[in-house]
Amino acid sequence: MKRFAFVMDPLEKLDLEWDTSLCLLRELRRRGHPTVLFTLSSLSRVSGTVKGKGYAIHPLGRHRYFQEPKKEYDLARFHAILIRKDPPFDTNYLALTYLLESLANETLVINHPRGIRDANEKLFGLRFLRWSPPTIVSADSREILAFQKKIHSPLVVKPLYQKGGEGVFLLKQRGNGKRHLLQKATRRGTGTVVAQKFIAVPKGAGDKRILIWIGQILGAFERIPRAGEFRSNLSLGGRFLKCPITKPEQSLVRAIRPALLKEGLLFVGIDVRGGKLIEVNVTSPAGLVELDLLYGGATAKVADDLEKSNLRDFKECIPNAQGRLRPLR
Repeated sequence: MKRFAFVMDPLEKLDLEWDTSLCLLRELRRRGHPTVLFTLSSLSRVSGTVKGKGYAIHPLGRHRYFQEPKKEYDLARFHAILIRKDPPFDTNYLALTYLLESLANETLVINHPRGIRDANEKLFGLRFLRWSPPTIVSADSREILAFQKKIHSPLVVKPLYQKGGEGVFLLKQRGNGKRHLLQKATRRGTGTVVAQKFIAVPKGAGDKRILIWIGQILGAFERIPRAGEFRSNLSLGGRFLKCPITKPEQSLVRAIRPALLKEGLLFVGIDVRGGKLIEVNVTSPAGLVELDLLYGGATAKVADDLEKSNLRDFKECIPNAQGRLRPLR
């Protein structure tokens, strides 16, 4: 029997049917492993010890859960700590990564707090220019409009620290009001956004979510946007379908795998559209429920590895303060 800590949003903020964290929690609990939920505000560090007031979770079926009364725990005593807090990646989230980073040489922390901190989900893909669409990162609306004119394409404009398609919009090539839209998105030049070339796909198609577990493809599904919407996020009404993983997509995963493992990013969801990498989700990637429904076995695979593995099995995935690998003693 092993104990697992989940640092995430409280149950009342989650979609109890579709949440990936709860999907994995249910599987671990079904196997007899105690699972304890901690919220960000429940954690503290006292004299070098990270403690938290959490509550053990017991699934009751039909998406209902029993929560035991809160108790104080020493987080270093868990077999693994899974950081599953949803964005926005704000100063509180930043503080969480610093707090939990001190534990990463004592127990397994997934994803590694330094890796989460360093891998902005909208920008990480720009490390791999071969696979990324033409992109500008700027707070200057004039620069963004000049970039759009240069590449002759609509742009997908995204805030840097949100999730689920929130704040994302399509900046068309023609039309009035483009500067006003960008001024609003950049808070009149005080907030940086990422603007990428819009990748056209055949009508009725969407993008792909590919889940990666310890550097290997766990599975993939295509996300189809609802009518009248270009964003394919399931939270915005998109639907999901089975899909093949192409050879170029396999090559893409091989290309980014070393960087993911070096950063300690063991559970990752990448979004691919028209063969281009458009997002790398590391804070709380979703998709286990969808993979289980489409193919079966995805959650069981992750739980198998968590059961059998310990910190030493991941010694090559623990970055030190300089970003180089640090072997465990």
